[in-house]
Order: sequence, then structure tokens, then C-alpha cells
Amino acid sequence: MNQELYNEAVRSDVLSRRLIEQLLESMQYSSISFINWSIEVLKVIKTRLDRGDKITDEVSKITYTPDTFHDFVKKNFSSYIESQVFAEPSNAEKVYFTLEACENGYNLLMADSSKNKTFEWISSLSERFSLVQMIATGIVYIKDVKNSSYQPFISENGKYCRYDKETGHIVEV
Repeated sequence: MNQELYNEAVRSDVLSRRLIEQLLESMQYSSISFINWSIEVLKVIKTRLDRGDKITDEVSKITYTPDTFHDFVKKNFSSYIESQVFAEPSNAEKVYFTLEACENGYNLLMADSSKNKTFEWISSLSERFSLVQMIATGIVYIKDVKNSSYQPFISENGKYCRYDKETGHIVEV
């Protein structure tokens, strides 16, 4: 996100209004890049407080302790972010992401539910294998029903394929 603000979290004894606003603004986006940036910055601040650094919030004028900082994170950020910053890795909350097309690729966005479908069934090839397409990309995969594994369907020309619903054809990308 912003290297200058990350460096401020690493070194400064005062968290600027700009840094606090950027952290809080990141909660308006469900993009994994915003979420991960916030988690990394908050972890840096937590680590510094745990080792005894005195860090003051320019906005609230609070000089944080590990406990007051935890309260700040709990009040202003999602339970997922709080768990990533404060919980032991084995106890951290798990969330799921979906793919959304964007310029030059795909963005990972936090899903509303763990029940979001990633693949859509096209047809069964046999009792063991089915053709499915990844919903976000349209790329066709072969699903091994026996062990729930997926492999991209590659054409004889070595290209990935998409399923065209209108014609019912699998076409090279």
C-alpha cells in the first residue's frame, strides 16, 4: 500500500493522523491487499508495544499499552484482523476470499460467507470425472470426484479453455 506509512509504523513514536486514517479507511475495502497491509502494520505496532516502545496516537492522544492497543484494534477493525494480529496462528480466525476480475488480472475480495461457490458444474465425463468451470475466470477444469482434486483442462494445442454456455462448446483462451 504505502511504504512511507509502513515505515512510520516501524520507526515513529507517534502514529500520524494520516496513518490512522489509512488504517481505518482500509476497513471500507474487502480487498486482500488492503487487509494484509493493515494486518502487517498493526502487527508491527503490536510488536513494538510488546517490547516496551512508547507509541502515541496523534488523533486520540493516547499513548498505547499492549492492552489499550488491543482495545483500539478490537473496536475499529474486523474480528478477522484482530485475530490475525493478536491470536496464536493456530487460533486465528479464517476467512474466505473470492476472485473478481480487475484490470490486468483478478483481485481477491473477502467473501461474505464460507459457502461461496468457486466452481460451477458443466457436465460429468464419467462416474469419477466431471467438467467444471471456475466461476470468476470461466476456465474449465477437470474435477476428480474421488479425491476432490482439480486440474485445468488443457487443449491439444496446450492452451487453457473456457466454456461457452451459448454454444455449449469448450473454446481455447
